[in-house]
Amino acid sequence: GYGCGGSLEADSITTRPTYVVNNLVTWVRGSHTIKIGGEYRNIGGNTHNRNNEQGSFNFARGATGIPGVNSGNPIASFLLGEVDNANLDVRTASNAYPRQNAWIFHAGDTWNATSKLTLNFGLRWDYYSPSSEKYDRLAFFDPNGVNPGAGGRLGSLAYAGTEWGEASYGARYPEKDWYGGFAPRLGLTYALNDKTLLRAGWGLFYDRAFIPGWGAGMSQDGFNSNVSFSSSLNGVQPAFYIDNGFPQDYVPPPFISADFRNGSGLMYRTLDGNERPRSQQWNLTVDREIRPGFTLGLAYVGSKGKRVPSSNQPLNALDPALLSMGPLLDAEFEPGMTELNGVPLPYPGWVEQMTSCAPTVAQALLPYPQYCSNLQGLNENYGESSYHSLQAKVEKRFSGGTYFLVSYTLGRIYTSGSDNTQRDAHTWSGASGSISPFEQDRNRALATDDVTHVLSAALVWDLPIGRDSTGAAKALLDGWQLSTIFRYSSGIPIYFRSSYCNVPGQFRAACIPAASGNIFAQDFGDLDVTRSIFNPSAFESPDSFNYYYGNGDRITEYRKSGYRNQDLSLIKNTRLYRDFNLQIRLEAFNVWNWHNWNGNSTQ
Repeated sequence: GYGCGGSLEADSITTRPTYVVNNLVTWVRGSHTIKIGGEYRNIGGNTHNRNNEQGSFNFARGATGIPGVNSGNPIASFLLGEVDNANLDVRTASNAYPRQNAWIFHAGDTWNATSKLTLNFGLRWDYYSPSSEKYDRLAFFDPNGVNPGAGGRLGSLAYAGTEWGEASYGARYPEKDWYGGFAPRLGLTYALNDKTLLRAGWGLFYDRAFIPGWGAGMSQDGFNSNVSFSSSLNGVQPAFYIDNGFPQDYVPPPFISADFRNGSGLMYRTLDGNERPRSQQWNLTVDREIRPGFTLGLAYVGSKGKRVPSSNQPLNALDPALLSMGPLLDAEFEPGMTELNGVPLPYPGWVEQMTSCAPTVAQALLPYPQYCSNLQGLNENYGESSYHSLQAKVEKRFSGGTYFLVSYTLGRIYTSGSDNTQRDAHTWSGASGSISPFEQDRNRALATDDVTHVLSAALVWDLPIGRDSTGAAKALLDGWQLSTIFRYSSGIPIYFRSSYCNVPGQFRAACIPAASGNIFAQDFGDLDVTRSIFNPSAFESPDSFNYYYGNGDRITEYRKSGYRNQDLSLIKNTRLYRDFNLQIRLEAFNVWNWHNWNGNSTQ
């Protein structure tokens, strides 16, 4: 086929202005340094979307071909103006203006209690409002709203503010304001003697009121629509002729109604989503000068996260106990039916409403059968995390022409949420959002980027040659420097998903095979890329995933190969005249040509 489309690109722009006012007062009194401050942020976004307001038109061979014969030409159809299919975005709200406010206050004191002891303590409080839309052109799921098109069931589309009639939510955003962001901090530094320093710290830290993605939690369902027309008679009869313009026999938006998204999906922002992610962080460090210029450091560093971004508790999912119904779940209601396989019709007209998903028994059993999406909270943050590590380093400060640093970390991260704030990236990969919301305990697992061992070393060495030479010999031999950086880290965990998974999507669970024994068919150190890395017999058979989704770990304890790399550089500095210097560099990256294998998921 052949197609073309258009948009008013000059108007499809986004700006994100932020206005900040802050002040900080520092007061030094005796051995105390007291700092008190505050900040106000007005955070905004101005999104302009005019895409496809001129329409997109596609041309196919059917209008210029003979039915039943491989004939026709889409270019010929285009020249005749015979449109095979077309769609047009019709908007009453081409712009969205998300807005957010933040208030921050903090106070702290650095107290030099003695010549050996320094204490730091402080308290911070901040409030971030949920994101609203400047003109209340914002639509979202209200779990407590009565849906007039779903037989009075709870769960409806609501509109921000009060100007949208019976569909108005009242408040400008779905979340309840949360004002509990008090964050104390405490730090201590104590010199045991002139060679040994002890440091300790603890603090509670909050993230912003953050909504993953690029849209700031904005949805404008009902304000805009996409209109489409298609050919008929197997493409012989065009949808319309382009010289007549886009057909106007459609109902334009707005469609402001609590049941507008019945039979489809909609955006859900959790009501408690303004209670923000937080992390307790603590550390204990001992630094010791073992000889002049040499220091040894040992540290314990840990953290515990609460309200971590997650994809754990969608509202619209089925209890896995219902999998015992087997193929009966896939049976579809027909118009006029009131019951199927012992399951009653959710409400009159439900079958006809299901335009985006099939009216199956599984769909009818959902808590909100009027919606085809699983109602995963866009800003859900029900995950938890923990991190513990032992860290050590040896450092020689630059002297005598040499510097080196060797550091080692032994650590472990567990989490039941996403491993980063852009939660959807982990949902797409299957790392998150793969466990039934009725089996929350299965979510806790190693983080996908957990690394048990990290060893790094750096060396800078001024080569001791040519220092005492003169003339041409000094210019040639003096000024050479050798440096290298080495890094080794152990492998990250591997996770498995079965590409064959005959489980209705209403259960919102991935098929995860359990594994046992030696899962590897070969060694990463001598990898043959023409052979399978894994031993299939160590996993549950894919054939078992019929109305059963396995009991494997979300992220396994098995790990891929580690990472290693060494870079090397040789530098020649030649002073030419006064402040002028000539530098020649010879650099080699991954000097030993070590292979590092990427990726930590497989299907």
